[in-house]
Amino acid sequence: MNVLSLPKAIHNFRGVALSGFDIFEGGLIFKTTMMQSIRSAFFILSAVFLFQSSHAQSDVRVTIAGLQQDVNLLAQEMKSLRLEMAEMRRENERLRAQVAAATASSSTQTQIASLSSAIDVLRAEYRRADEAQKQQIVAEVTRQIDAFAKETQVAIDIVAKAIDSTPNVSTPVRFSEDFPRTGEKYVVRSGDTLSKIAKEFGSTVKDIQNANKIANPSRDLQVGQTIFIPIAQ
Repeated sequence: MNVLSLPKAIHNFRGVALSGFDIFEGGLIFKTTMMQSIRSAFFILSAVFLFQSSHAQSDVRVTIAGLQQDVNLLAQEMKSLRLEMAEMRRENERLRAQVAAATASSSTQTQIASLSSAIDVLRAEYRRADEAQKQQIVAEVTRQIDAFAKETQVAIDIVAKAIDSTPNVSTPVRFSEDFPRTGEKYVVRSGDTLSKIAKEFGSTVKDIQNANKIANPSRDLQVGQTIFIPIAQ
């Protein structure tokens, strides 16, 4: 190998080094043969130094300088590739998080739908049970009311028979003569009561009853009837 073939070897080395990065995002596989390529390049460089004559050393220095520039450029490109790889990994993590969130959301929606269906079933069963219980309560209340009505009717019949069998003995009402002899005559009008008349004339119910022999005001006081209103002087 001579010095003139070294640039070609360097060019081939760069091609091999750059092809060592195989980025696949989805399963994201990263393969690199960078270190092997660098070792091969330095091996070639060592072989050149061993087999070249002294008169070509100046050309080798120039070639080495070019090789150093290529190595620096390769290092920059490698750094850029690493940054891109890191960004792709972060993006992949974000995508995975979004997929996980979407999957969780779908699972949550399914659980909510299932829970809603279960609640609807429970509501329907509750309504049926509640309706049946209402019917039982109404039937029981109706039965108790009917029984109470029968018992009440029996009691009323017993009381009625007892009243019919009791002799009608009227207790004589005794009227007092202790009332003022002075007063006025008054014709009973509709809506009048003894208390109303007594208040209007400044008399008392007892005096009006005694003066007119009224035993039962609701029965004995009639509209159009003329009564005497005792009024004390």
